[in-house]
Amino acid sequence: MRPGQISRLPWIAGAVTAFIFAIGCLATPSAADAPAPTFNKEVAPILFQHCATCHRPGEIGSAVTLVSYETARPWAESIKQQVLQRQMPPWPADPNASAKFRNDPRLSQQEIDTLVAWVNAGAPKGNDADLPPLPSFPQGWLHPKGLAPDLVMPLREFHLPAKGEIPYVRYLAKVPFSGDKWIVALQVRAGNRTVVHHMAITELALDKGVRPDDLDRLARVARQLGLSSASVGTSPAVVDPVNPVEYDMLGVYTPGTTFEMYGDGSAKVLKGGENMYLNFNIHYQTTGQPETDQSMLALWFQPDPPRHQLYRVPASGGTIIAGGTELLTDTPGQKAEGTMVAIPPIPANAENYEVIGITAYTQPVTIYQFQPHAHLRGKDFKYAVVYPDGHEETVLSVPKYDFHWQLAYELDQPLKLPAGSKLVVTAHYDNSPRNEHLVHHHNAEDPAHSPGPEKEVYFREANQSWDEMFTPFIQYSIDIENPAIATEPQTPQNALRVVEVVGCLEQSPSGTWMLTHASEPAVSENQPTSSVALRAAAAKPLGNQQDRLLGAGVFNPSNHKGQKTAVKGVLIKDGTASRLNVTSLEMVARTCL
Repeated sequence: MRPGQISRLPWIAGAVTAFIFAIGCLATPSAADAPAPTFNKEVAPILFQHCATCHRPGEIGSAVTLVSYETARPWAESIKQQVLQRQMPPWPADPNASAKFRNDPRLSQQEIDTLVAWVNAGAPKGNDADLPPLPSFPQGWLHPKGLAPDLVMPLREFHLPAKGEIPYVRYLAKVPFSGDKWIVALQVRAGNRTVVHHMAITELALDKGVRPDDLDRLARVARQLGLSSASVGTSPAVVDPVNPVEYDMLGVYTPGTTFEMYGDGSAKVLKGGENMYLNFNIHYQTTGQPETDQSMLALWFQPDPPRHQLYRVPASGGTIIAGGTELLTDTPGQKAEGTMVAIPPIPANAENYEVIGITAYTQPVTIYQFQPHAHLRGKDFKYAVVYPDGHEETVLSVPKYDFHWQLAYELDQPLKLPAGSKLVVTAHYDNSPRNEHLVHHHNAEDPAHSPGPEKEVYFREANQSWDEMFTPFIQYSIDIENPAIATEPQTPQNALRVVEVVGCLEQSPSGTWMLTHASEPAVSENQPTSSVALRAAAAKPLGNQQDRLLGAGVFNPSNHKGQKTAVKGVLIKDGTASRLNVTSLEMVARTCL
């Protein structure tokens, strides 16, 4: 019987059943009479399948090794408590409020019962002949078929100080190919997990005549001139087709996430060429003693273009609502990483600071993976979809986000979103004394860099651990029409458009939000809005249109009821009726005349 299966007696007619049990012919042993599970026969297969990948020498869980009876027996009571509380294997997602994920490692109830019964029986070893062989784990590489990588790129060795702030490290590695390669699996292997907080990998094209050694000098000159230094001398090799200001993130390493493999005819592109480089952006953290790290990237390729090219981007790249206020794109301040806006800092002692990111899609997309990312104050994440017919669905809920165990959630069935859908990601942050992570990371010897609830917390570029991030990654595709010749997505001629409309905000008796006396829709290049656009909208005359607003609740529309309101969103036409899946909603006049 495979794990997770439950044997069942066939149903027997009542009279026959009564007779059989009356004479005791088919009496079965009770659970109390069943022999206790042993490590070698029942427990080892569970631990080898679900736990030994991490809990073995040289891996992240090596402090608790579970590859033999001798190493597992001392941890028996801890194993029991961890599986009863479903703390292990780690899986922060709420299965009752999320889609199904193919990398869900949770134990079945039968497996939990087996482990508990083993511990309650005194953790017996059993017959050595029953012990299955330990799985063959590849040395450092985690491809499930044991395949060696097609390319391994070692980074140089970095030597880190014992304490203090370590600015983000940028390391450029030359792409060793003249033509494009299609990546079907990828693994980022941290050389020293205690110091690598996260690593983001993008691909850059250096400008003609620019060498890697020139970039730091060019960046310093740009900063002296008051210009952005983020991409001086470079351009992205691959961009997000929905939000072209965003790079495609080739790979990401966070604690708990290292290997990923793509399926369903999908792959990521590695662009080849003379001036193509992989950019490793590494966030190191100190441990109180000098450390050394040399990390590696491994890639597995397929020879032919896929049906679907994958892009990994922050789903926060569109509109941001922070602390209940929609943020304008031209508000002064440093733009937060992965967004088009400056997110206000989290106030001191704030227990539930809310940030919402909204991205709408004007053509069909398919999402394969979610990966929320924040720092010490990250409290929870929720990914939800608002479909073009107006119905909403939560697809990932992480009610207790853990900075120390950040997973990529790989959908069991890719999520296909029709044109006109939008993704809404909501996160909350705890900057209060109740946040145990702040206490754990307190450093009295370095108060300037020690997180504490008495401080404001900033979202910005190149964030340190004591700063914050709102980076809800997704990995998605837009179908390639002709994969034999296309290496970039093609925009269908019938793609929907983002428009801006001015009208009177009203609520129907059924609770639906409407924009009445609306102007004719004007095509917009951006999903969020700016103060300049709002001033222009205030002067715009009303019209005689009426639009139904989808997913407007996150904008607190009741605050603007009866007011002249500027709305942006994806326009969905249905005969004479029209709907807007809202990406911006701002009052421009207190009365609607």
